[in-house]
Amino acid sequence: MKKRITYEIHGQIERNSYFRIGKALMRIEFTGGAINSTGVYPAQYTTDNPLFQRAIENSEAFRSGEIKRGRVDIIGDSEPEAKDKNGGGNDALSVVSEVTNMQQARAYLMAAPYNCALSELQNKNAVKSMAQSKGVSFPNWL
Repeated sequence: MKKRITYEIHGQIERNSYFRIGKALMRIEFTGGAINSTGVYPAQYTTDNPLFQRAIENSEAFRSGEIKRGRVDIIGDSEPEAKDKNGGGNDALSVVSEVTNMQQARAYLMAAPYNCALSELQNKNAVKSMAQSKGVSFPNWL
């Protein structure tokens, strides 16, 4: 099972961090943060490379909470039968742990890449079924 993980550094817009892998020193750029009238958005780095994930998660910055896990997408299945057990659904299940209420779930589904219309997300059951059809899971809400 392969995972695509987005790491976040809250309170910063951009940051270059160095991580040690064996004797090598690897530089990772956290970008895409913003501070504006709608809120503070953390700098992010997304990777599906298990070596980079291990380096980040074994770092002091991650252990101290300075770097946190954001979105985790499961992008592969090691067992081909698992798709049949789930009804032949999507290849990738997107697990979004930061969503904790219906408004956040709606906003997430209305944003790219899902681009759902607000008229399709009028109640809790509609949001749940749309999330399921798009292969999105909100474990802290649903």
